Parts: sequence; structure tokens; C-alpha cells
Amino acid sequence: MPYLSPEPGEPAAPGSRIVVEVGDILMRRGLTDHAPAAQVHVIEAAKALEDFRLGHGTALERAEVLLDRAIATFQERTGEHDEVAWQAVAVYTVELWATRYSVARPTAFDPAPPPPSRLTPAHPLRLETVSREAHDLLLGAGRSLERQARGRDSTDVVRAQHGMHEAARLLHAQLDGLSMPLWVLICRFCAEIQAENLRILKAPAPGTTA
Repeated sequence: MPYLSPEPGEPAAPGSRIVVEVGDILMRRGLTDHAPAAQVHVIEAAKALEDFRLGHGTALERAEVLLDRAIATFQERTGEHDEVAWQAVAVYTVELWATRYSVARPTAFDPAPPPPSRLTPAHPLRLETVSREAHDLLLGAGRSLERQARGRDSTDVVRAQHGMHEAARLLHAQLDGLSMPLWVLICRFCAEIQAENLRILKAPAPGTTA
């Protein structure tokens, strides 16, 4: 018997802890509500990656361990276990979070993690490689969220949510081991990380005024 699309209030997929919700994406229970410990692992992995980029070679191993913890926690807390998809998501969110630590310096000459690290730019399983369009949509959604927080344009929240949904649709088409409702939450998480990155970038330096 074919699997039917779940209705609102039902699990997003067999075994999933994600419940289908309708309405504004930003009003739904977020990925960090489902898996707060996974977010902590993402943040700590991003800090370790930054330490590696600053010349502490042993920090890369710590980043990889924390990456594995983030993946395992996301899997456990969402009830959706596709390893390939979560590898791509975890790497993307760690690298996206890490960009806020390098705001004050040029990064062109930062050392890149060597293969076989999953954090190497040459690794084939990267979200921006899976769908460059989805990557661009997520960055655009982050820009819209950052503008919306400053009250610049009332339509920014609409643009942000549209970008999140379209990015989720594109990624689900390529990595359908995670449900579409979960991909929406993942894309919201990524857009919110990028919005905070932009807020930090635009914040006045200490000792100056805006």
C-alpha cells in the first residue's frame, strides 16, 4: 500500500518525531526546540573548526567528533535517521555558524581541512553541491530575516519563508531520506544562523557608535 502524505498533526514520516504543521514557518516548533543539544554540538564544532583555522591542528579531530555527536543527536531527537542527509546538514550548519568567528579577519588564506575530513571543501557531500540553488535561497532567506529584524520591510518575512520552503523542496528532491516537514525546519535553522551572522557583521565595532 503506498505511503500517503501525512495530514497536519500527524508524524511527518513513519517513526518521525516531527509533527506536520501548517501556517507560518517561523511560528512552528523549530529544529532547536526538537534537538537543543544538537545545536550545542554544532556550535562547539564550529568553534573547534575556527581553532583549526587559527593554526591549532588538533582541533580538527575535536570538530569531527562533535560533528558526529550533532548528527547522532539530530537523528535521535527527530526520529529521522538518513545518514547521508544528516551528514550534509551537519557540515553545512557547522561551517555556516563558524563564519561569525572570522568576521574580523580575511579568510582567503585560512587552512582548509585536508581529505578525508568531511569539512574539506573538496568533500562531495556538501549541501551547496547537492543544490547550489537551495544554498543561495538559504542565504537570501537569512538576509530577509536580518532585514525583518530591523523593521526595514514588512514583506521580508514573506520572502524569508518562501526562500526556506523552496530550499527545502529542492533539498528534499535530492535527499528524500528526510521528510519535507523536517527539511523545512532545517532550512529555517540555516536561515536563522545566517541572519545572526549578518547581524554580527553589521554590528558596530566595540567603542564605536552605530
